[in-house]
Amino acid sequence: MPHVSLISLLLFMSVISMNVAGPAKRTLHFEEKCKNQNWTTMYLRADGFNDTLHYIWDFGGKPSILMALTSLPATLNITCENFLHKQNNSIVFSEKPIYTIGIIINKIIEFNDVNNTAVINFTNATNINVLKPESFVWSRKSFSMDDDSFGLNMEANFYNDTTTNIIRHGSIKATLKGYYFMEHTDSIPHMLHTENSMLVDLIFDNIETNETFTNSRFAVELMIVGGGNPDKLMIIDPKKNLDDEHTPGIFEVIEVRTPAFNRNNETQENSAYLQWRPISYVSSSRSVSSSTEIVQYPPSKVNNRVGAINNSMLYCYYGENVDNLLVQTIMISVGSKDDGFYKSTRYTTWTFIIGYGTPPDEQLSYLVILIISIGLGLPIVIIFLAALYVCIRNMSKRRHNDTYLNR
Repeated sequence: MPHVSLISLLLFMSVISMNVAGPAKRTLHFEEKCKNQNWTTMYLRADGFNDTLHYIWDFGGKPSILMALTSLPATLNITCENFLHKQNNSIVFSEKPIYTIGIIINKIIEFNDVNNTAVINFTNATNINVLKPESFVWSRKSFSMDDDSFGLNMEANFYNDTTTNIIRHGSIKATLKGYYFMEHTDSIPHMLHTENSMLVDLIFDNIETNETFTNSRFAVELMIVGGGNPDKLMIIDPKKNLDDEHTPGIFEVIEVRTPAFNRNNETQENSAYLQWRPISYVSSSRSVSSSTEIVQYPPSKVNNRVGAINNSMLYCYYGENVDNLLVQTIMISVGSKDDGFYKSTRYTTWTFIIGYGTPPDEQLSYLVILIISIGLGLPIVIIFLAALYVCIRNMSKRRHNDTYLNR
């Protein structure tokens, strides 16, 4: 019955379309906090129907991000004098947040890949240099608000570690974006964001490398602080995609989730996640031909939790209470075997999403749905038309035979 198959196909298309469309929206408001010529602290408030997501992006000390979910009426208060001195309780909310998560860009690691494995050899410390993100001189390049996002662009062009007398030139660019609905980001690798997530895009452009390193590569260590069972390690889960429409050649998303407490009143949504595609671009064109791989390493627990978040915005909020929270690090390194190392282009990227709740799954786009529909529907239409033609032809023959017999 061709018409039944055609109806089923139309129903299939409508169900998928409902899954793709119709995300909730948030209203964005932004404000620069505690204006200081030495660094930038930006506050983004994303109001939903029943709750509010607060984002604080800070580039004084260790670059850090705080995401807090509260009820809709809750407000944020920052005592600027104490905050600029990185004192405890200088960031407070008018009521206790439902959930919080903090991210610190903890280390920039340069390693000498002498064996061309694209993996850090931690047993040989002489081939590893740790650069402190707080020793980079950060400046705000721009911030903007458009129809679907709020963006902050920061750049560090100079590194000066006064404790080791190490000076480096070159640029690290950091773009942070908050969104109010579900869609793929404009720039490659086109990560899928929701109204409960934000994007971080890092670019290492012409960074000076250690003169004694012949095969330098770079890695980034993030520190995760806040919600989640502190006794369990974060979960790393590579997820396969159905297609590579949004990021050509890449069928995988790496997902890191904070561990749940396994309490009766805990829900799956009361957690946070990071997502990225295992690809880095070695050119500003960001094409398949100018790409390399990303290697992720297992998460690690932090022992001295208070000391770890010191000199960061997160200490201003969590303070000594961090001893009872999840504090773990994750690390990624950039590069693949025989890609020419960092010196080949002196440019590399890492893009990732930070979100609250259940990580989104990739959905089939309207283009893919259309292609599938044509692939499934065209044969059905051809069969239907062929059957119709046969029926009309048989009826015509029968009518002709009846006319002939009547004669």
